[in-house]
Amino acid sequence: MPQTLRLCERSSEMQKLVKRVAGARRVVVVTGAGISVNCGIPDFRSSTGLFQQIQAAHSKVVSKGRDLFDASVVFRSEQAANVFYEWMTHLRHQCAGAQPGVVHQFIRELADRGMLLRSYTQNIDGLERKAGLAVWDPYRSKDSPQYVSWQQAQSVPLHGTMEHLYCQLCSSSFHFAEQPGDTALSAGDVCVDCMQRSETREALGRRSLPAGKLRPAVVLYQEPHPHSEDIAKIISHDTRALKSRRTSHDVILVFGTTLKVPGCRQLVKQLATASSQSTTILVNNEPVCGRVWDGIVDYQVIGCVDDWCSRIRRKREQMRHSCCAAKGAFT
Repeated sequence: MPQTLRLCERSSEMQKLVKRVAGARRVVVVTGAGISVNCGIPDFRSSTGLFQQIQAAHSKVVSKGRDLFDASVVFRSEQAANVFYEWMTHLRHQCAGAQPGVVHQFIRELADRGMLLRSYTQNIDGLERKAGLAVWDPYRSKDSPQYVSWQQAQSVPLHGTMEHLYCQLCSSSFHFAEQPGDTALSAGDVCVDCMQRSETREALGRRSLPAGKLRPAVVLYQEPHPHSEDIAKIISHDTRALKSRRTSHDVILVFGTTLKVPGCRQLVKQLATASSQSTTILVNNEPVCGRVWDGIVDYQVIGCVDDWCSRIRRKREQMRHSCCAAKGAFT
């Protein structure tokens, strides 16, 4: 079973762990909703999270809040689909108004120092891009100045992004309006491309065509991931990179997630077992890892992820000053 430490304790084991992370040569980060809660973005599973909010507001439409994010349920009826569009538009406005937090800035610092191998996020809020990370986005055209290839990407969204909408009929993609009153399109709107094609046909005396509705470019439960092969390629590349360097200076950090999503569980297992020399640490407000994670996660730290990152930051500065002082003594 992974060794459990509490962030508030001052044990020698905790001090060694903090020093190990602060002195890491290369880091992979896997993040969940817990890192964005302090930025004003609700999580999904907590007592005040989105699932509970939706169930309280729409118990006659869905039996549980999770159903609104289940593709096999939410598109069965127009009523459920409209509730889904409404909530996703509200969430988009929240995400657009939020700013990166301590963890996002911590990951950016890792990238700036050349320590970040990759950041994988389950989050759909887009705060990694706001923090200045190069984010892989398969919905952006290669001609776009914001296009980032997967080889250059510092951050990979595992479940899509709220920045884009796509048509459920023709797959055309559009920018998702950031705030009420924006001229951009919102979830549930009729696809502009579909309408234009239909109008062109009607002008030629042909029958009209159906028009699809727009939905956010996020992956729901019970639907295939449209970019699973691309993500698998990125993960395989990073797994080989971890295997190639048999060093104890590589660290896998897992932040703010309960690891209940199967794909994320598999990702953590694959990265953690790539090299027997690396150290895998999960940091979360509550215990997550039981015996099933034995030999995969080395440590689980119970505490606030923001506080953990701040502690690593302080330790890194202490180590840098000590190194500078030691060099000065020999000059």
